Amino acid sequence: MERKHKRLWQAGAILGLLLPAQMLWAETWVDRTRLDGFFSTRYSITDEKTAWQADHAASGIDDDGSFYGTKLGLNVSSRLTDRVTVATQLFAAIQDDSYAIHVDWAFATFQLQDTLALRTGKIKYPVGIVNEYVEVGVTYPWIQAPVAIYSEQMQGPQATRESYTGGSLLWDVSTGDWAWTLDVFGGQVGLEMMDVRQMLGATGRANWDDTVIFQVSGYRGKMETDVNDPMMGPMNNQEHAAVVGGVKIDWNNFLVYAEAARVTMDFKMMGVSAGDSDSWYGTLGYRFGKWLPHVTYQDWSRDNGDGQQISTVGLKYNVSNQVVVKVELSQVDTDGDGLFEDTPENDSMNMFGFAVDTVF
Repeated sequence: MERKHKRLWQAGAILGLLLPAQMLWAETWVDRTRLDGFFSTRYSITDEKTAWQADHAASGIDDDGSFYGTKLGLNVSSRLTDRVTVATQLFAAIQDDSYAIHVDWAFATFQLQDTLALRTGKIKYPVGIVNEYVEVGVTYPWIQAPVAIYSEQMQGPQATRESYTGGSLLWDVSTGDWAWTLDVFGGQVGLEMMDVRQMLGATGRANWDDTVIFQVSGYRGKMETDVNDPMMGPMNNQEHAAVVGGVKIDWNNFLVYAEAARVTMDFKMMGVSAGDSDSWYGTLGYRFGKWLPHVTYQDWSRDNGDGQQISTVGLKYNVSNQVVVKVELSQVDTDGDGLFEDTPENDSMNMFGFAVDTVF
């Protein structure tokens, strides 16, 4: 019995020494960890039976109305040391009336010098002015970032991506009111029907006091597809490249966005470069207190004749710093399929959208 009590006392003593250490470690981990998130509820309806932005027959927006684009994101970042941080985002979007959850990005940052960092892992694609936070609706005026640049559908512009797996060297320096950033990145991008491998690119950004932002990106890689697929096979081992540039101006009450992209894919169908495309958009808004009315025009055209033009009038209302409400009315004119699942009965449609975006 005495030996049993002695063992219990020893176990209690060891536990007494470990608990404060673990509590201290836990407290330190909590202090160095940040948890953020966002949620967007979207509802859209068109006057067209054929689904727009349809990944497959059960998705997209049509005349029955849809909550397509409703989503939830959770960001976790932790500073392991003064020079090493890790971050990840769990993302869930409505798909077939249920949520499909995946890891949007997850990477580590190693601060090599005060102005130079190395990032490795699954990293948000640094192409497009809003692409690194494109899912966070509070941060921009539209219900959805302009699809002429920000679309990952196979029949879309193919200018930006969700994320890539690889690494980047990020150089960041400030001179007076200017902040200069150069991101040299490489790796591969996994898509639904192909991968882009041996991808190498660079993004440069100049930010003047968060009032004017200039950004330009260029990248190239090789497509890898199923060579036995009669539709995708011709793309295999062909080059995919793009140049994307734009500007954002937030001056006094004026808000301006403008971006353009040229995408090239080295394959042809019936003698036509079916993957080459040009796209651009422009947005002008003016703030009246918490209200931001804005207009946007988008144009996307492929060398094979597919494309679309979208004219949008929208209104954003800031309920608070964490909650915004948006309404939009758009007219979509298509050439060929555009971003429809199949060629619609008409070559034009109207769409109404409503959204509530929050951050927490």
